[in-house]
Amino acid sequence: MTDPFPTVAFERRVLIRGRFMGRLAKIAEKAGVSAKTVSRFLSGHPNVSEKMRQRIEAAIGDLNYGLAPAGAQGTRGRHRGIGVFFGDPGAGYQVSLYCALLQACKAADHCLVVHHFDEAGSNWDTQVSAFLALSHVDKVVLVPPLSDSFEIHRVLNARGVRYALISPSRPVSGAPAIAMDDRLAALEMTQHLLGLGHERIGFLAGRQGHVATLLRRQGFEEAYAVAGLPSPDPALIRPADFSFHVAVVEARALLELPDRPTAIFACNDEMAAAVLFVANELGLSVPRDLSVAGFDDVHLARELWPSLTTVSQSYDQIAELAVAQVCRQDGDEDAGKKNSIQVVPHRLVLRASTGPNRHQDRRLSRAVG
Repeated sequence: MTDPFPTVAFERRVLIRGRFMGRLAKIAEKAGVSAKTVSRFLSGHPNVSEKMRQRIEAAIGDLNYGLAPAGAQGTRGRHRGIGVFFGDPGAGYQVSLYCALLQACKAADHCLVVHHFDEAGSNWDTQVSAFLALSHVDKVVLVPPLSDSFEIHRVLNARGVRYALISPSRPVSGAPAIAMDDRLAALEMTQHLLGLGHERIGFLAGRQGHVATLLRRQGFEEAYAVAGLPSPDPALIRPADFSFHVAVVEARALLELPDRPTAIFACNDEMAAAVLFVANELGLSVPRDLSVAGFDDVHLARELWPSLTTVSQSYDQIAELAVAQVCRQDGDEDAGKKNSIQVVPHRLVLRASTGPNRHQDRRLSRAVG
């Protein structure tokens, strides 16, 4: 959709950015530190001493940037920014969702205000409060794994900030949520591989404690039970942290086994790309020697060779629903009081990286012999 007022929209973005930088400069001056140090503090950077942190926090308080709730009378409804916290802005899933949120915000005549969050830190209150004080947004979208942080929910509730959750592990009272069915999607992808004759399937799991990791593994294992097969070999299930580099190590371990898997299902597309990388190093042809499947359908999945069979999420629909929820009219409170999670559809995208198990007959003949 073409913006009918491009100059106005541009000036609005410049104004928001200018206000943010102006407040940052005032905090730096008040605390007697550099603006760069304040920026590091706000992003949760570990290389900020405790003494500096205390001075910056005191400056924020003295300037009254962090005392008034974001939803205080006179501010609600005037802000055209929607905040989003990213713990890993380089991840393919988060980049795809980020792009979809940008488009959804533009369609809703809002700006997306992005903040990098230190997931490993424990100073949730400080990080969230400082961001809200400087940006003055009163609407936030939380993406995984931050959507499961009760500490962040507590701070946002205390400051009257309206928020929506994407893919939380459980419903949260008063917070609308949007998700896909990770368990069902993983079950269907595993069924696809089983249908191609692959029964010895490697599984690269995601980050420990992440709800998507748990649900996708449940779907993987359930597919074997539905097919009436023994449970998958535990030795073929490897933790890979949603990381390309970790997955390279784990994929190599799987593919160097004496009885290696004939297919590998990775819990995201970056890990599936790592499997393709290792397979090429070892001289394995995909899908002739090995079938590979991923999850998420990020841009990378279409650009790899061979192109990646994967689970496609509806990023545009997820983003549009999340933005619509946080932008709802003040009088429309029913949506926010619902504790259910709105489930959006997914689909399997079958590409060139999966094919029939060509080693099945050879394995059966060895067993008979």
